[in-house]
Amino acid sequence: MSRPLGEVPVGRLGEVLAGAGPGPAAGSTAAITASLAAGLATKVAKGAADREAVAELDALRARALRLADDDVEAFAGFLEARRKPGSGPAAAEAIIQVPADVVGLAVRVAELAALLAETGPDALTGDAVTAAFLAAAAAESAAALVGANIADSQMVEGGELGDPRVEHVEERAGHARTLAERLV
Repeated sequence: MSRPLGEVPVGRLGEVLAGAGPGPAAGSTAAITASLAAGLATKVAKGAADREAVAELDALRARALRLADDDVEAFAGFLEARRKPGSGPAAAEAIIQVPADVVGLAVRVAELAALLAETGPDALTGDAVTAAFLAAAAAESAAALVGANIADSQMVEGGELGDPRVEHVEERAGHARTLAERLV
């Protein structure tokens, strides 16, 4: 895909995701979901006249869209590296790092959305709660990808995962889910 995912019209995005080939796929979808959550939370921050939250959420939204494109690029690089014997450690690392970055970003969006749900305008509470749940879903999806991508790229003896990043991202994603669930 030559066009940045952030420029794809929403009405066409499902078609792009459904396309044949390696990407965009799950990682990009998690990043786009985090971007949508940040956008919705920004609406609440604006309603609360919280300029700092607006600025941070705008930056998170833009970063999430870059991560969506980074995920496509990382996975394409990984597939290319797998075709070449002895190559690929950097490519394998990229398919782990990008979704790990999505987890961190989505957790921050969930934290801000949860705070805004408690302190923002009552009329926008539903928007903040929805943003928190979307961010939590993005974090959980990206955390699952970290584990799957580690399994694809570096299985340790006996086939068990020994990479501490899996537990770390799962804990972070669980934090986001807990924040969202406390709002309802």
